[in-house]
Amino acid sequence: MEIIVQDEVLILSALRAIYWPRKRALLLADMHLGKTGYFRSKGIPIPSTIMGDDLQRLSLLISTYQPQKVIVAGDMFHHDYNADIDYFAAWRQQYSAVEFILVPGNHDKLLNIDYEALNIQLTTKEHWLEPFTIIHKPGKCRCFHNQRSYSSGVHNGRPGPAKLKASLFYRRTAANNLTCF
Repeated sequence: MEIIVQDEVLILSALRAIYWPRKRALLLADMHLGKTGYFRSKGIPIPSTIMGDDLQRLSLLISTYQPQKVIVAGDMFHHDYNADIDYFAAWRQQYSAVEFILVPGNHDKLLNIDYEALNIQLTTKEHWLEPFTIIHKPGKCRCFHNQRSYSSGVHNGRPGPAKLKASLFYRRTAANNLTCF
């Protein structure tokens, strides 16, 4: 589905990403790579195929749109370094020509040396990419007048078993939310 925001054509993909043709950029959020290894290390049963499925979907997006860069609006990684990150590193070698840019989120806890080794550019918490600001936390942007922001997906942060992770694109007057990857 194609939309126009701030005179920019954006393609909303059913694979939970936005392609921005003029910038040749793929926008996504909340990948939480490494979550499988993290939860399994805590004794929480989670299918081992999740990481592979996520990277297969990202491979399909890269193959379809041929972006020069992939911009992640926070939470690219779930927690500290684990074996899943090594799996990502091997996958990443296939796409060494694609620039990966991470606008850090609250879960991105790798060391700077790890991001460098993975060939991922780390930005500040507000990444200006005219005419948009890419951020992780919705509502936390110090955006300028007539400027739009893109932030991570909708989460329900309340404690308890009912956690919401919505696969949608949400558009507001001054901000847009990306779907969770």
